[in-house]
Amino acid sequence: MQFISIPRSVWRPRGRVFAATFVMLVSLLANAQPARAEASASDRATARDLAGEGYAALQKKDYATAEDRFRRANELVHAPTLVLDRARALVGLGRFGEAYAAYESVIRETLPAKVPPVWKRAVKDATAEIETIRPKVAWLTVQVKGVSDAEVAVEVDGHALSSQSLGQRLPETAGELQIAASAPGYVTQTIKQRLAEGEEKSLDIELLPEPKPAPEVVVLPPPQVVRPDPALEERRKGRRTMAYVSFAASGAGIALGATTGILWLNARSDIKAACGGLDCEPQNDTEQARLESDKRRYDTFGTLSVIGFGVGLAGAATGVALLLTQPEEPAEGETKQASIHPYVGPGMVGVYGAFQ
Repeated sequence: MQFISIPRSVWRPRGRVFAATFVMLVSLLANAQPARAEASASDRATARDLAGEGYAALQKKDYATAEDRFRRANELVHAPTLVLDRARALVGLGRFGEAYAAYESVIRETLPAKVPPVWKRAVKDATAEIETIRPKVAWLTVQVKGVSDAEVAVEVDGHALSSQSLGQRLPETAGELQIAASAPGYVTQTIKQRLAEGEEKSLDIELLPEPKPAPEVVVLPPPQVVRPDPALEERRKGRRTMAYVSFAASGAGIALGATTGILWLNARSDIKAACGGLDCEPQNDTEQARLESDKRRYDTFGTLSVIGFGVGLAGAATGVALLLTQPEEPAEGETKQASIHPYVGPGMVGVYGAFQ
């Protein structure tokens, strides 16, 4: 057997109870099974110190410190006695569900053929002490539907349950419990459940798949309606009206030119028929008067025909120009206007315009 010294802070004789505790501590650390495959000397030394602190805290009824030290020591070097004393600390803290599970693990542990008597005593004590807290324990069974146990994660008051615990009757501390179940791709379910001492409750939690994201809807801005400038539209209407008037005047001028042109040709024929040409000497006063009358008709109809065709040409040119040069929407804030004006001068007819 390996003998391990105990810190002086722990070595304070308190009669037979503490002497038995000291013997138990030495025995458990000397014969404990490593929690890992191989426990180093450093791990054993740390476990020894933690166990000593745990026993000292348990004697002082500092149950929070005792529970922490026994749990950490057992994680380094496992021993049923460490689990038993952690269960006692949990009872002191009122965490009866966890204490019951710790007692039960000691009772169900398979011990080797050769074990220290203190280990057997731990099993016997756990069997007796577990009955004292049984009436205070509540029982909870959690079953998760909709997903396999291997994927689901369940927590009861922040303590994770193993997949093997799902569907099993588990001891819990009475009071209000918060149960959370989650799995990848599923909506997390959180349930609050109040349990009284000795009460049993079964919970069936169904996980639902996370909803697929809604398709993104792209809202396009409404098409911009370009409203015409009232003033510009008014100018366009006025220009179209002027173009129509110009075409009407052009038609009237061409009609006048054609009609007077025919009369001019008739007058020319009359002169040539009377004189044999456009210039002759009359034989008497009657012929002179008729010749002068024919020449006046000839000149008048010729002038009117020229004016009529000139007005028709100018009117047509003006109408076309007005239609082709209607004002457009100004670009980049600029406004451009065009003006077209017909003109008739000595021996010429045309149009002129200007851009502003």
